[in-house]
Amino acid sequence: MSNIVDFILVTGIILTLIAIIGLIKVKKKTLPQYILGVIWLAILDVLLFFYAVLRDINVLEFITYYVQDGVRFLIPPLVYVYIKSIFLEKRNLIRANLFHFIPFLLYLCGYTIPSSLRLELFHIELIQDHIELALEKDLYGIFYFVISLRLFYNMRKALKNNYSKIGEKDFLWIEKFLYSFLLVLVIDLLITLSELLFAYDVFWDSYITAIALVTAIGYLGYYGLTQSTIFLPDFLIENHLRNPDITKTKPSVIANDQKNVLMATYTRIMKDEKRYLSSDISLRELAQEMELPERKLSAFFREVLKSNFYDSVNAFRVAEAKVLLKSDAVELHSITGIGLSCGFKSKSSFYRIFKKHMGMTPLKYAKQQ
Repeated sequence: MSNIVDFILVTGIILTLIAIIGLIKVKKKTLPQYILGVIWLAILDVLLFFYAVLRDINVLEFITYYVQDGVRFLIPPLVYVYIKSIFLEKRNLIRANLFHFIPFLLYLCGYTIPSSLRLELFHIELIQDHIELALEKDLYGIFYFVISLRLFYNMRKALKNNYSKIGEKDFLWIEKFLYSFLLVLVIDLLITLSELLFAYDVFWDSYITAIALVTAIGYLGYYGLTQSTIFLPDFLIENHLRNPDITKTKPSVIANDQKNVLMATYTRIMKDEKRYLSSDISLRELAQEMELPERKLSAFFREVLKSNFYDSVNAFRVAEAKVLLKSDAVELHSITGIGLSCGFKSKSSFYRIFKKHMGMTPLKYAKQQ
């Protein structure tokens, strides 16, 4: 049994090191990647601690104990700040969110260090006798992952104003990242509750959490490295380097005499040049073609079209799909192929957006013609 656990832990350590090396190799790092690097280092510390305990490596166990003991007070707030940094990068973001790490520092200085030195302090005995630390840590961590998920979903909506494909593939990694580690904490919470309810205490149950952690790392490592650029989508990296805050678009009043000109230019690019057929078209690219600042183009969608970039571009794609679904193209190509040719990124996005506009699936629409 110990050999199996040993293999799993070593695998987790290697995967975590690969993730860290991958982040180090990125030439143009942004704040989210620095924070993510700290998260992976903390995870590496946890895995090294479990390995040290399993193999009785006292020196390594001593070194890694100080972070590992309070890691559930550290990683969840780091994840929350990581999500914030993706969408709300500012110069003072770290400083403004330092208070999230006060519990970890208090626990480290007030409990972990004194207890490791075996100092007979009143509050140490009080905590050990009356507080279930494992339960408190799990609930604290779960709370932060839940508010991180809430923040992620709220902020993702804002991207509709900037990107025509909303990062359905890239942003899945962030979503999976949050749910995977939340699941690890839930597993640890269930183990803790079972210990409290059934009054048993065995050394190996903590390795169940470690195995769940390694499983999550393996899945995220594969998915992240194959689906996005070192755990952060390309377009967000570019936007962070260029624009400190992608979610705030300040109101911009467009003069009446400009509205008709902009409408004519936008219509020409979309109807004549059919730029919507490119699944990767972004607000930045369209702004460059229209020779406008991005903020002014966003204001154009908001004030003139009463819509946003995402919905406006997809309206053209749906219109194109309707034409093809009525034509002989249905006999020559699959429904999915028609959707992809209209600029949709995937079958799921085509069906979802078409149904939103037309009230029925593309297949049903084609059959009715």
